[in-house]
Amino acid sequence: MAKNLISRIALGGLGMLTHPQDPREFIQVFNPLASSHYTRGLVTGVHRETADSATITFNAGEGWVAHKAGQWARIGVSVNGRRLWRPYSLSAGEDHNPSVTVTARGVVSNALVHHTEPGDVLYLEKPAGQFLLDASPTALLFLTAGSGITPVMSMLRTLMPRRPDHDVVLIHSARDRASAIFYEEILELADQFPGLKPTFHFTEHAGRLPLACATDLTRACPDAAERTTYVCGPDEFVRDVETAAQQLGGGVVVERFDTGPLLEDTGGPGTVTLRTAPGQEPAEVNVAAGQSILTACEDAGQQLPHGCRVGVCRSCSIMMTDGAVQNMRTGEVTREPGMIQSCISRPAPQATIEQP
Repeated sequence: MAKNLISRIALGGLGMLTHPQDPREFIQVFNPLASSHYTRGLVTGVHRETADSATITFNAGEGWVAHKAGQWARIGVSVNGRRLWRPYSLSAGEDHNPSVTVTARGVVSNALVHHTEPGDVLYLEKPAGQFLLDASPTALLFLTAGSGITPVMSMLRTLMPRRPDHDVVLIHSARDRASAIFYEEILELADQFPGLKPTFHFTEHAGRLPLACATDLTRACPDAAERTTYVCGPDEFVRDVETAAQQLGGGVVVERFDTGPLLEDTGGPGTVTLRTAPGQEPAEVNVAAGQSILTACEDAGQQLPHGCRVGVCRSCSIMMTDGAVQNMRTGEVTREPGMIQSCISRPAPQATIEQP
């Protein structure tokens, strides 16, 4: 409390000297984490996990809040003069400097994995998400595939040191040993903490891990019905485990990384009226057939909030005040004013939205 009061007094005094500029814009010359607009993170380490993945550790500046194991945060990087944002699961344990473990798929992920170095500055939004452990967890079953291991790794790094004998089964599916993120560390954790029992399934040699029904799930983990199941990975994998766990009558907590393909036919071209600041003329944006509101606005030079771009994180949610939109995944048409996801919605055929 006292520290925050002193900071506010100091900023107020400095503001008298820097008016009309925000004093934090001058502080940033000496402290790269200071910003009047965004929380910033200073990269302190880049650790290669596999050939196409890396863990980026950073110190977060003012505005960041400590994450809970299993949460994600939107990370912004500058690419070719544009600031682009994507959500990433935090892989560090609680009470440790935050980190994200990223697989190089897409522009932002490639920039983080292959072009980020200690000393670089990231742009940050506060941690979010409900893929969380209970305060007093029961026996656990973690089922993960590919980069779905990332939020679970944060949970393991947090839970096991606090409760070394806690009963935890981990089943992780990866293409092969070389692509299995955290492979060595997970085995080391199992040696250190007897309650952790990991199993790795490599699809290149063993084929797809069958988990589509209760019988499959109990074959993989005989006492699955007595455990709380956490599942994270590609959508098809998550759907299978969710169905199997529900058939067993056990609790299941899910985190999805994608939501399946877009519909092939989502109508013809349309128009979006984009209302910006009060007093300014609204912008008219043409949306091509098969194009989302988000990409059409970006093509027209209008920036909208976004994250995953596949309809999972809801960072792209924006207010529709008039007209109608069609969900490009389900085909559902919404005509009532309210929040829509611009990355998977298109006008049907006209919609008015409010730019935040």
